[in-house]
Amino acid sequence: MRSLFMLFLAGLLCSGPPSAQGSDVPPEWVTTDRLLSDTELVAMLDPQSFPEAAAIQALYDEDPDAALQHLAARLRDAFAERYYFDWRRVEGRFDDYRKRFPSREAQHRSLAKIHAGLYPAAARWKLPYRNLKGNEVTAYELRHLARQHKMLDMAFVHLYDKRDPVHVDYFTGQMRSLNRAFMAGEFEDDEGGNGVYESFRAGYRVLNWLQVHAFFLASDAYRWQDQVELVRTLLHTGAILHQKNQKFRYGNHQTRGAVALALIAILFRDFAGTEAWYENAMAILDEHLEREVNADGFQFERSVHYHTGDVLNYFRVMQLARINGFDVPTQWERRLKKMFEAAVVLARPDRRLPVLQDDTDQPWAEFNEVDAFMMLGAVLFDDPQINYFAARSVASDIYWLLRGEQFGRLEDLQRRRPQLASSALPQTGYYVMREGWSDGDHHLVISAGLSERKPDHQHGDMLGLVAHANGQEILPNYQVRYSLDDYIDFKNSRVKNVTLVDGLLHGRDWRGNKGGSGFGKWGFLPNPTVIAWRPGPDWDFFAGSHDGYEALGVTTFRSVLFLKGLGWIVRDRLESSTGPHEYQQVWQGHYSQEQGNVHHRATFADGSGLEIVQLGATPDSWARELRRGKGNLVYTQSREHGDFLTLLYPYAGFSGRLPYPMFVNGVLESGRWTIRIREGEALQSAEFRSDASVAIESAEGVFLMGANWFEKGDARFSLDDRSDLFLAKASAGGKVTWLGYRVSKLTVEGPTREADRLELRPGEASQLPR
Repeated sequence: MRSLFMLFLAGLLCSGPPSAQGSDVPPEWVTTDRLLSDTELVAMLDPQSFPEAAAIQALYDEDPDAALQHLAARLRDAFAERYYFDWRRVEGRFDDYRKRFPSREAQHRSLAKIHAGLYPAAARWKLPYRNLKGNEVTAYELRHLARQHKMLDMAFVHLYDKRDPVHVDYFTGQMRSLNRAFMAGEFEDDEGGNGVYESFRAGYRVLNWLQVHAFFLASDAYRWQDQVELVRTLLHTGAILHQKNQKFRYGNHQTRGAVALALIAILFRDFAGTEAWYENAMAILDEHLEREVNADGFQFERSVHYHTGDVLNYFRVMQLARINGFDVPTQWERRLKKMFEAAVVLARPDRRLPVLQDDTDQPWAEFNEVDAFMMLGAVLFDDPQINYFAARSVASDIYWLLRGEQFGRLEDLQRRRPQLASSALPQTGYYVMREGWSDGDHHLVISAGLSERKPDHQHGDMLGLVAHANGQEILPNYQVRYSLDDYIDFKNSRVKNVTLVDGLLHGRDWRGNKGGSGFGKWGFLPNPTVIAWRPGPDWDFFAGSHDGYEALGVTTFRSVLFLKGLGWIVRDRLESSTGPHEYQQVWQGHYSQEQGNVHHRATFADGSGLEIVQLGATPDSWARELRRGKGNLVYTQSREHGDFLTLLYPYAGFSGRLPYPMFVNGVLESGRWTIRIREGEALQSAEFRSDASVAIESAEGVFLMGANWFEKGDARFSLDDRSDLFLAKASAGGKVTWLGYRVSKLTVEGPTREADRLELRPGEASQLPR
């Protein structure tokens, strides 16, 4: 029999491994249609990677059980050296874990109890069927069963319970039930949309089972037969992942599968052909990193959740490859560092990130915790600016991915507060207006992007705003959960800070996923156009448009002017070619009416707040709505063209709120800013005269809002389009910055000069004729 093994193995080795991007037909050594037999498993041992291969194969001829037992022992020893942590020292490390994270025990126990209460060890893997509570298992629940993430919680409970064998028996029973289901064809395949061997779900299962394996290896109840069965199972899953992922496909599902394939190839390199798996996995991952991370460093799906998730994917591979001396493409470090730097661009003064698109960690939460994620950056790069956002000690989420010597380095990180001012991720379409990095400083993100490929995780929030000030979510956005009935509502415009026309939301043509798990995407989302982006030390300006209402004959524009030390001026201009429409401006939060239809206030628990004031045309009405305890404020105008000119005024406490009456003789003073409302034919000061409806002055100049003309000295300046502009004082250069949406012309006339014409471009400064 031994000669048969050696001939079989020689044939495998002589044929050579497949190329990383080889034929769609898998080579002979890959078994995707069944699990390897014991005989095949032993024959697959590679003498080049596993020096004892020949001895075990010879022993197998005489005593198969003894050979398999010896193989299991050798693989245990190798796993101790190759995995993220040494299973032989897990007791001491677990004691440290439970001391560092005492609250995690209740969470692990709760999740393990949920899993065991729903599914028997001999689980079923094909719908329809009922769980242990007698309820129909949903597609969403089956997908999570396939991921096996709560099995990892059960492995934690095994350690909390002094290695109670019941947890090992449950795990090995469930693993074998999957193998039996595969051999019998009683499992969900990819065609139905809920495949248990689909790349993401199979990959997630591999990551969880590898850690379960490491936790159980020191347990007497985890027999050598169970260990061999797990190796057989992982090799089978690896073969499937290798076969399914020969060509690049957009999305994190393939990424997770490729990560799992790389880990299997590193940890079980004792088996012939796994080097081809590693090459394939790394080639696929490299292509994802190249094509799915935008030039500005943010993940192409525009979600914080999927951005951080991708970084964790690559970290898992880089960390294990470094431990085992495997090559990693040199460009990975550069690209990954760019991903952490992109997170810094979005970060708020409280070191959190705003909620953007399908963020799913905590449904209805209004921010993203990223200290654990940024700790990965600290491990990889030890950059003081990235370190600034990392947790003060190792986070539970990555504790088991780090080697002991890395913990000490993380305790003594050098941290430096970023100096980054207002900035943008232009390829992704996020524009960040930032006052500074001190507690309470103002921060706002404008969403003005649409993924060119696979915008599945995008929400109906085109030109939407998310703002934070004085430590509060003053204009929040909300995390979601795919399985919730109102996921479709929280993925659309009534829970965003946007404008609407005739009640029509931005996201349309809902398309639930094939498996019916609750996830879905919009068949239609507006395409944005960024017209201008002008950040500066005293004020920032953004202007954009989208095509969401072209079918109604309405062109949508939004501009945001950030006056640092005051707040934001938002102009929403909706131009109709089809007569009157109903225009709505939606703001998130809980508001009280302060003055008619023009002034509302939100007050937070610490006494800070946000005031919303309509400085332009008075809305016809206002209303409030509630969803899941979240509120909004909706202003409505019914007319041919919609035009909102809105002040967003955050204040830190009672004494900082807007006074009542707000304007005295048409003037409101706030810090270094003075706001004037036109009450007669023209606004006038020592510097200018204009028909603008609102003027906002500072020492540097004046913003004229809704101006058609202005006068300085003996010169009169007439605009082709009524819009907004900034006039710098002569001492500051005497330039005009056009804050409109289109290229326009400025005509200059005076008693002692000929008429002159000046072209104005949005966001650009031009020298006024002298």
